[in-house]
Amino acid sequence: MPRYRVLIDGRELHAAGSDFLSVEVSDSISELSGFTLVLNNWDDGGGRRRPGFKYTEDFAAIRPGSRVEIEMGYEDGPPMELMITGVITALDPSFPASGAPTITVRGLDRLHEMRNQPKSVSWKDNDADIATAIAASYGMRARVDRTLDTGERLPTPDGVVPQQNMDDLAFLVERARRINFEVYACCDELCFVQSREGQDPVALRLEWGTSLVSFSPTLTFAKQVSEVTVRAWHPYSGELIEVTERRLDAEEVPPGRRPADDLVRELFRRDKREIITSEGVLTAADAKALAHSVLERSSDPFVTGTAQTVGVPLLRAGRNVELTGLGKIFDGKYYITESTHTIDEGGYQTTIHVRKAYV
Repeated sequence: MPRYRVLIDGRELHAAGSDFLSVEVSDSISELSGFTLVLNNWDDGGGRRRPGFKYTEDFAAIRPGSRVEIEMGYEDGPPMELMITGVITALDPSFPASGAPTITVRGLDRLHEMRNQPKSVSWKDNDADIATAIAASYGMRARVDRTLDTGERLPTPDGVVPQQNMDDLAFLVERARRINFEVYACCDELCFVQSREGQDPVALRLEWGTSLVSFSPTLTFAKQVSEVTVRAWHPYSGELIEVTERRLDAEEVPPGRRPADDLVRELFRRDKREIITSEGVLTAADAKALAHSVLERSSDPFVTGTAQTVGVPLLRAGRNVELTGLGKIFDGKYYITESTHTIDEGGYQTTIHVRKAYV
């Protein structure tokens, strides 16, 4: 039996769940995580008091800006998972021509606080230290990686790192893309980390026809790049900085499988090269990290897909899942880029968007 728990400003909202029509939580490696709650908004009074609206008379129980924590799981199962910590950003009441009135409560994770406040500052730290300082300014903890996925330590800036008229979230996302990192919130923690794609153990193994309800994949060939050149001029000395990275055999591919660009080269009999001119590169190490990041991102979306299964709280964005029963091309370990968890009258369902870079 599915179970959920919703806390608003530390108080549980209707432990019995009588007012909830649906509870939905979504997360992503590239967008803010969010939640949507749909509740019955009508109180018939029970014959003892005047009928009225439960949540739109005075906004005492639900109000914009309130802190929300949502847990999901099952009765008689493992402890429920804390799915999101965020704030209410919108209230959408509905007063239909027929049927009971409802209210839809929407919200976003804590990275929402870092948006829409552009600033211009200069940093002298590496990216991990910058992320830690920004997290602390919002009262958040920070989980950061201090090495690149190549094993090298994060580059130390030569001079300053400018944050020019950008809000903190946009700035962190820009810095992360340069080194193939990801930025997301895990409850009250800011994560500025390497992509875990293909690295961590799989969260779950799903087989089509049993635990995997459906899977709709797509193969994309257009974005594969075999070579990237980053070209820049040092802002102070005017010195040319140029670094070229080639994919070669750097990717970790399971035995018997082929990387995406290898198949593209065979099908189209060509390599695709990309040249990037960047103003934010200050050292050769910066250029190398950026070129490597572009190469990695170009191979990521080779196979993408949407999968549906019964509700599993462990299937979250940033984790790996193994899909089987789909044939040689589509079987394998996938990286979850988005997940949506929904509990309603139909039960608990999870929908995930996934990708992998080999066939």
